[in-house]
Amino acid sequence: MPKPIPLLGSYWTLAGAADPMSDQRCPHDLRRRVELASRAGFSGMGFWHADLFEIRRKCGFAEMKRILDGNGMQHIEVEWLLDWYCTDHRRKTSDETRALLLEAAQTLGARHIKIGDLHNDCAGVPKMTEEFALLCRQAAERGANVLFEMLPAQFSRAPSLDQVLAICRGSGARNGGIMLDNLHVQRTGTTPDDIVRKISLDIPLGVEVNDGSLAVPIRFEDSVINKRLLPGDGEFDIDAFLGALWTCGYDGPIGVEVLNEYIRKWPIETAAEEAFAKTHKVVTAARAQWETGAASPHLTDGGIA
Repeated sequence: MPKPIPLLGSYWTLAGAADPMSDQRCPHDLRRRVELASRAGFSGMGFWHADLFEIRRKCGFAEMKRILDGNGMQHIEVEWLLDWYCTDHRRKTSDETRALLLEAAQTLGARHIKIGDLHNDCAGVPKMTEEFALLCRQAAERGANVLFEMLPAQFSRAPSLDQVLAICRGSGARNGGIMLDNLHVQRTGTTPDDIVRKISLDIPLGVEVNDGSLAVPIRFEDSVINKRLLPGDGEFDIDAFLGALWTCGYDGPIGVEVLNEYIRKWPIETAAEEAFAKTHKVVTAARAQWETGAASPHLTDGGIA
């Protein structure tokens, strides 16, 4: 019997009416949403910084951990840290979020802290490498990895796998790695062949899937925060993406991160059930294809055959 692949319900998939452009806090009771996620089949969940501030105020992280453990949540993600490379006034707010995420990661036993460089107007790869090393040291003291989410050039100053790998490897941090979201992988032009050729097991990884259109949208930001689809509902080649990661040796959870303006209006039990069912179907089929060799990247001088 093959080992089940753990699925992680990322924050925005299970956050109900929480809006990335306004009130980012989930309006639903923590215990209820964890129970619903567990009942749907998830064995992991993600939590956003604004939501974590609210949870800490209401019940504290120790009680949060009891709720997560009591519902079989083994894989915990905490996010999102921005401006960690800044030296101006933005660094104060960033450092407050950093302290929160480090505390949450330690108390909850989080698998990783997710970060990015959205709105980066001041730091190139050398500066980010230096600051990434510092953040990784702080996270290592708390038993967590730090995963840099690779974003396209519309959002990031490190919009390629080579640049993000340079930051990770240049930091010298064994707990510093990459979050690979198939949407951003698609938009950066990163191929499954690139993943297999360039990523090795010395780099910690996180994986997120969603679906969408292959055509580059006119309203790029809107496509990221409002138009993502559940796996299987779009055109992305999720089989090839996951196959490349499994070929690299990745054996961790698969997160499903869907920011969709219509799903925000769904009851959270519907969102949890639909997200798990569709992701499980797609991931299980992809794994079966990979194990038979049907979806594995076959390397040639020209790429994938």
